[in-house]
Amino acid sequence: MKFFHYDKTLSIMKTPQGTMTLSRIFVPFFTEMLLLNMMGTINTLMLSHYSDDAVAAVGSATQLLGMILTFYTVISTGASIVINHNLGAENTEKASDAALTSIILCGSLSLILGTCLSLAARPLLGLMHLQGQVLDYAVTYFRIAVQFSFFQAVTSSISGIFRSYGKPKISVCVSLTMNGMNAALAYLVIFRPIELPVSGVSGIAAAYVCSQLFGLLLILTFLRKIPLGLHFRQKNFASLKVAVTMLKVGIPGGISSISYNLSQVVSTSIIAILGVAAISTKIYVSNIVFYVYVFGMSLGLSTSLMIGWLAGAGKYEQAYRLNLQNLKLTISANVMLSFLIFLLAKPLLGCFTTDPQIISMGRHLMLIDILVEIGRGFNHVEENSLRGAGDVVYPMAVSMISCWTMSILFSYILGIRMGLGLTGCWIAFAMDEFFRGTAYLIRWRSRKWTTKTVAVHA
Repeated sequence: MKFFHYDKTLSIMKTPQGTMTLSRIFVPFFTEMLLLNMMGTINTLMLSHYSDDAVAAVGSATQLLGMILTFYTVISTGASIVINHNLGAENTEKASDAALTSIILCGSLSLILGTCLSLAARPLLGLMHLQGQVLDYAVTYFRIAVQFSFFQAVTSSISGIFRSYGKPKISVCVSLTMNGMNAALAYLVIFRPIELPVSGVSGIAAAYVCSQLFGLLLILTFLRKIPLGLHFRQKNFASLKVAVTMLKVGIPGGISSISYNLSQVVSTSIIAILGVAAISTKIYVSNIVFYVYVFGMSLGLSTSLMIGWLAGAGKYEQAYRLNLQNLKLTISANVMLSFLIFLLAKPLLGCFTTDPQIISMGRHLMLIDILVEIGRGFNHVEENSLRGAGDVVYPMAVSMISCWTMSILFSYILGIRMGLGLTGCWIAFAMDEFFRGTAYLIRWRSRKWTTKTVAVHA
């Protein structure tokens, strides 16, 4: 069938680091995201044996933490675009400048913000309508995790550098190690086969931080040992001038991501009005359907990386066709995977809880989520492709408009005012995904992104 025809020649790109293929990039991307999501799922699964209050608290705190970590990606996203375009243009010196600047700025920003936000943990989480024991648990987890967010911020920055230089397997190795360590420590904290000085939510937070620290030390070792031609020791303050270009292309993308994550935090606060059971249901369902999300997002990020190289080399037609080809693949995969998860809803939810109300609500949401994942497939490929090409302002505007009108406004109208509860919220999520996806596809087909390349040719 023509719809499923895949032209392999579109997914091949020659760079100074050798010949890159989409599959070579996608598999490590997918594995890394799968492992990172497993860290959250393991924590949720472990905590479900502790209490549903702890699950609701850590899930809510993790959403807020995710928004903060996304803020750090303003720098790393800008760096990746600059690195990819310059590698495509064979300007390795400018790419190296962007890599060094990314590490320095990410580290500095995360140290300052992490300290400040840990002091404001309670008022920030209070805005999410959390109360009582749930609020106390959430504050404990968030305060510990955000204080040491420096570890993940720098690790993510260096992981982005390895991916841009065509070595994504390094990030996978680090993620695998962190996940293994996190799982082992979380098990010791919750099930306590041996006595430890920490327990419960604070123990889970400590396990998370320790695994992140170990990951940072490991990836720094890889950065020192693996030759990428970065020549950091030869750099000076002049190398940091590339920060202006990085921020120019990074800030719009960062604002878009922050806006989306903030809207998710607000949506959780809306759902909190429905009660702890509703929050727990959302967290359990989100943990499960995220495995559909992983495939589309991994392919979207892989496509973005390829398009960055192709745009830097001026191969716009190949980039255009690669995007549309991968869009078909992503939507097809999302439909099949989300339908499979719906069929397995009861046993999957049963891994987290025995509450019949939560299982019933969760299964109903998974049916609606099939529509959400179709729209999300458009977003993953089209938005990341536009960003990879350097077209970052348009996606920012569309994302902000859609998140706050479609997702938040209609979550409140359908879920609270019209009494549809979680069903109304999930319908609003689908509306948001389809609106953004359609707008991004129209932009891509207009080819206006071809004028946004930021590479400096050697």
